[in-house]
Amino acid sequence: MKKITSLYFLLLFINVFAQQQSSVIKLTADKLHGRLREWPYPANGITVPTNSPSLLWPGTNGKEKIVLAGDIGDDFELDPKIHQVIYKVILASDKDFKQNVIAGKEQPWAMYPLHQALKPGNWYWKYAYATKGKQNWVWSPVYNFVIDSKHNNDKVTPTAEQVLKRLSGPHPRLWNMHQIGKEFYQNNRNNPEAAKFIAYAEKLMLEPLPEEKPRRFIDTTGQTTLQKKIAVESMYHGFGDMVGNPVRNLCIAYQLTKDKRFIIDAKKRALNIAKMNPDGLATRDDFTGGAILEAVGWFYDTGYDFLSEDEKKLFLKVIKLRGERIYRHLPNRFEININDNHIWQITLRNLAIGAVSASNEVPEANEWLEYIYEVWSARFPILSNTDGGWHEGSGYFKVNFRSFLYLSQMLSDLSGFDYFNNIPWMQNLPYFLLYTHPSNASCMAMGDMWEKEPGIAKIDAFFADGLTYKIDNPYLNTYVANIKKDYPNYFNGTDDLLFYRLLNYKSKRNLPESSLAELPKARLFKDVGIVAMHEDLANPDKSLSSYFFSIPMGSSGHGHASQNAFTINYKGKTIFGGTGYYSNFSDRHNLLDYRTARAYSTILADSLGQKIGENGYGWVPRFITGKHVQYALGDATNAYGPITNEFWLERFKSINVIPNEANGYGQPNITLYRRHLLQLEGGYVVLYDELEAKKPIKWTTQFQVPYYTMTPENSAASTQQNFEVKTDVGKVMTSVFTNLPTTMIVHNKFAETAVNWNKVLGPDGKVFEYKEQWHAGITSTPQQKFRFLTIIQIKDGKTEILKTIKLADGITSVKVGNWNIQAQLDGTKQPALQANNNVLKTIFNYGALPVTVDNKKYKHKIDGSSMLIETVKGKTNQQEVVDELPDVAKYDSKD
Repeated sequence: MKKITSLYFLLLFINVFAQQQSSVIKLTADKLHGRLREWPYPANGITVPTNSPSLLWPGTNGKEKIVLAGDIGDDFELDPKIHQVIYKVILASDKDFKQNVIAGKEQPWAMYPLHQALKPGNWYWKYAYATKGKQNWVWSPVYNFVIDSKHNNDKVTPTAEQVLKRLSGPHPRLWNMHQIGKEFYQNNRNNPEAAKFIAYAEKLMLEPLPEEKPRRFIDTTGQTTLQKKIAVESMYHGFGDMVGNPVRNLCIAYQLTKDKRFIIDAKKRALNIAKMNPDGLATRDDFTGGAILEAVGWFYDTGYDFLSEDEKKLFLKVIKLRGERIYRHLPNRFEININDNHIWQITLRNLAIGAVSASNEVPEANEWLEYIYEVWSARFPILSNTDGGWHEGSGYFKVNFRSFLYLSQMLSDLSGFDYFNNIPWMQNLPYFLLYTHPSNASCMAMGDMWEKEPGIAKIDAFFADGLTYKIDNPYLNTYVANIKKDYPNYFNGTDDLLFYRLLNYKSKRNLPESSLAELPKARLFKDVGIVAMHEDLANPDKSLSSYFFSIPMGSSGHGHASQNAFTINYKGKTIFGGTGYYSNFSDRHNLLDYRTARAYSTILADSLGQKIGENGYGWVPRFITGKHVQYALGDATNAYGPITNEFWLERFKSINVIPNEANGYGQPNITLYRRHLLQLEGGYVVLYDELEAKKPIKWTTQFQVPYYTMTPENSAASTQQNFEVKTDVGKVMTSVFTNLPTTMIVHNKFAETAVNWNKVLGPDGKVFEYKEQWHAGITSTPQQKFRFLTIIQIKDGKTEILKTIKLADGITSVKVGNWNIQAQLDGTKQPALQANNNVLKTIFNYGALPVTVDNKKYKHKIDGSSMLIETVKGKTNQQEVVDELPDVAKYDSKD
């Protein structure tokens, strides 16, 4: 990709520190991602990383930009004006729109995937909106971008019209079953998984027809009106899947056996749920109603020949009704939203299955499918770009797995475009899985609901296994082999991804493996701002792993305000990580503790945490992975300030809480927060914080322990604070060094008490117990500029008592193991951090300290860079990095 010129950077959205102009970038944008799209893309003459970009722009209701009060699933008023707006675009290779003109048709949504390769060079485009039935077109300014010739051979998706033509054939249409049905039947006749599934389906037919009633009872005595509403929804949560999945499974059993008993029983169940009250508590919300839509679509398509004309009309009526309820929330709304979780996770898949099953018979279904195809082409993956990452963490990542596989399979079938192998994000996804959620070890302990199942869950195992059917990656194959070895009981029964495996079954599969030890010890997922570091990636259950977060998307969706926070796992267990519990998306504990910086090992400023919302962002400017040293630098300067995001302000208002200073939110006027994290061979993690504000404030560095206890330890001076984490896997000692006196508080109380009022269930099906967790805070006196140096020792044996030595110019020196750590802790002086190991002939350096390895002196090529020099097998390797922007800042800026 060509970079935007340095002049453009300088003038439009970055400032460069004067003293280190060539190495340090300071982002000043109020946000990198908007909750809604606020600016057009591509624009400003950027060189796009494709030959067929999608044109995106802000939505309008005809008078102003759209402001959403909520996501689907919330109770909110949908602005009816958004459905009265239509758009069109025009694109050309000249400013006057006379050469190579591409003119789009009128459409009700604010996106335009091109679906055709553009020739290299400059391109210009604009869009217009009008009211339906009128020709009062309002045109935007002209935007421009560049196509690079290196993308000439990129594969391009076909048009929506071409995709819809593929659905003109007879039933069954889902999964191309009309074309592949015989092959599917023959291919799985000797498939052991198919045999198990058929036996399971035999038992399904013995089950009684379900009734419209709660799945469980929750006592709502003493709850608020909002809590009671949420509790009632929880009583019915999963009802749609409970009654819909048997229909789908019996349809699959019929396709596997051609035994009419299965399809006849499926019909009985499908008719039962088709007649359920769409306005009743059981199936009126997006989750349950979407599941009913999918099940009815499955049967209508598979059991078409077993339906009377009146029954066909009934099913089409149900598909139309339930499909329209989902679809009416989408055009001119969903595509401009950064992430409407429920839709992407579940209901887009529900709607797609309903649309394919009824295409050409319910006229609206063709529009649904066209929209789904266009939004998938334009926006997937929504919470990343190309790196394979997902900024919300491991907990809610798994809620997307079914849609990732089934929608990618379906749209690949319909379009002929391979969404598994032609999208860079999919190709990098295996690395995100194996680095951030290794087998037989805890996850990275961040984001909503990670605590419910921190290890590899069944859906994690089956998803990784499912990717091996489509993606040829020997490291993925090793990862899955490890999971099958570590969790053999997972692979004994049925699961929601079984049909996907049946579709792609081969009696003999060639799955070559490569050792994970061949991979770098650390990996940066730059689009999502997550760094994973491993002492031994092949054996994470026996070694040290660190995770670092500084996220360009801020705390969007199910993400948390955890910028510049870290997690440390040892021998597969989480030592430091996020604390608190997920009972609901926005109850008191969630908004005042669990989702906030209070719950993470990061910095509080005057006791205030980070903003909740997309504008409370961070980013990872630097990253190095070596043999003995792993390094990341995060910048969370823009993460602090009052909450201004309307979506989250509404959340606070709904529970009668004000996000003010008393509740941990406000404006500390931070002007700099850069955190360096080093993982050093031998079981050490080093943090170095550069902190500045407009006025003197108290700085607090926090440490959060979700599973173990913490005890303070004595130190020789008030400029050093020590505490121990009591674990069952080894000794963990933390020492924090400063230039000025600090105070430490170690406690086991939440800022807002965690109460499982919603009776959230754990993976064992029992009500999840919310326990107190341990926290430590080390606080300075008010200072405008401040530094913390933290050294964490993780050992099987005894940890060391660390002492400091003051060197020239105020440098603090600490020796730990074979490492000599030096840092400038005086905030008024130029920052410096060095980690030197004479035994390993390795040195990391940031700043102006002298650098010597094996009696040889080295200098930075660029002032202010971060440099690592290692001797490996007699060879000296030198890496030097300066700040590099995330792709969103390079290619999709607001200005």
